[in-house]
Amino acid sequence: MNDAGETPALPNDKTMRVLLLNPPGDKPYLRDYYCSHSAKAKYYWHPYDLVVQSGILSQKHEVGFIDANLFGLTFEQAARHVSDFNPHAIVFLTGGVCWKQDFAFLESLRIPPSTPVIGTGDVLVSKGRQIMGLYPWLSAILLDFTSHSIVDFLDGWHPREGYKGTNAPLANLLYRVGDQFVKGVDPGNRYYSFPIPRYDLLPLRKYRLPHAKHRVFASFLTDFGCPYACHFCFNGKWPHKLRDLDNAMQELHHVKRLGIRELWIKDLTFGVNRSHSTEFLHRLINENLQLDWITLSRVDVMDEEMLTLMSQAGCHTIQFGVESADQGILNSIEKQIEPQRVRDTFALCRKLNIRTLAHFIIGLPGETEETARATIEFAKEIEPDYASFNVAAPRMGTDLREKAIREGWTSKDADAIDNSIAFPQMEIGTLSGERIRELRNQAIREFHLRPSYLWRKATGWRSVYELGRDARNGLALLRSTLYKHVPADDTDGDI
Repeated sequence: MNDAGETPALPNDKTMRVLLLNPPGDKPYLRDYYCSHSAKAKYYWHPYDLVVQSGILSQKHEVGFIDANLFGLTFEQAARHVSDFNPHAIVFLTGGVCWKQDFAFLESLRIPPSTPVIGTGDVLVSKGRQIMGLYPWLSAILLDFTSHSIVDFLDGWHPREGYKGTNAPLANLLYRVGDQFVKGVDPGNRYYSFPIPRYDLLPLRKYRLPHAKHRVFASFLTDFGCPYACHFCFNGKWPHKLRDLDNAMQELHHVKRLGIRELWIKDLTFGVNRSHSTEFLHRLINENLQLDWITLSRVDVMDEEMLTLMSQAGCHTIQFGVESADQGILNSIEKQIEPQRVRDTFALCRKLNIRTLAHFIIGLPGETEETARATIEFAKEIEPDYASFNVAAPRMGTDLREKAIREGWTSKDADAIDNSIAFPQMEIGTLSGERIRELRNQAIREFHLRPSYLWRKATGWRSVYELGRDARNGLALLRSTLYKHVPADDTDGDI
């Protein structure tokens, strides 16, 4: 848009200036991969949905990138950056943790109808039609950030008439055609690929991971979605699909040429397709990329053979969802793991010198003082290198949210959701929301302030970078336990 609030004229070949926008916010919001929350400590990773789209869109269009949240820009500062780029189209990332703030910023831009605006994020996938009804300037919603459909949508865009392309629905896109909504379903392909992301657009040295060995890292995928259906998670709603490994390795060789030595493999359950993951690991080893990496998985997917191969291929840290020490709670949320398998897998990781990050959730249905205490003690017993304690949150689109609304634990209008540091938005009956928050904070302090844990950390640092990183993150994490937020009544009954 130019200073007059008008979209610049398109060149004859319809090449557009497309702006990828991570909006400004009052906290460090992590909105990517349909799991939004605010950072608890000194970390902030790439807005990965936009990173993937940077490569896809650059095949035809001129692409710009603004991560306003990363740089702490105000609304006014971010608006000036948008104006300077003068985009023909905007693709933005949002999330349930901050979506109303994001939309307030976008409305402040006074985007003309001639400019297509496409959003992606958990809240848009969950409540897309309702939100598009409230915001007429929202042209489309991307339902799968690995999809190429935005390119097709822009091909069919007319500045005065909106989308005028093919009559066949565009896959993985919800969009307007006149006064109608059209939703293109996922085509169900088992394999997918996408062009190499535009790493040159990213301020790579500004991003941080709390458990990386190197300051600069690349985010990366070998699959998409998750074949499991845990009630508190949204990502099992997509068909699980695998990335073409030739396409994946092409990107990794590019990453290596850039001098990047670390990956965050963002697969939600690395190793779940054993043959695909094993082939990937052998290629990492045989092509001698020598990259260090972090990933996520499940304890019931890992065994000694897989973990050994992962370690040989450069894996140094694995994140696991442990959630609770109580089998009844685990069964009720369809987690499908057992505490003994957790013990065995964490012991194997220690044996193979692979660090672990354990995720725990306080306040799931059925939680009591006794089960919460058992989870805190279980965390100390399994001794992960890092522990993340969160509160149960009724995330939009999840089975847990449906149950919470049905049982009266939360309001259907509660749509600002944060499981990291904000006040719980469920009252499960067995524990108050206030008590759940207190137990979460107690868990953080008890786990991290133990002399044995502090000694293990002090003797385990492998570089000055790791020492400084852990010191900053530890102080920020402990400060988060002092945070007390009473949610404002800002739902307005609008959705």
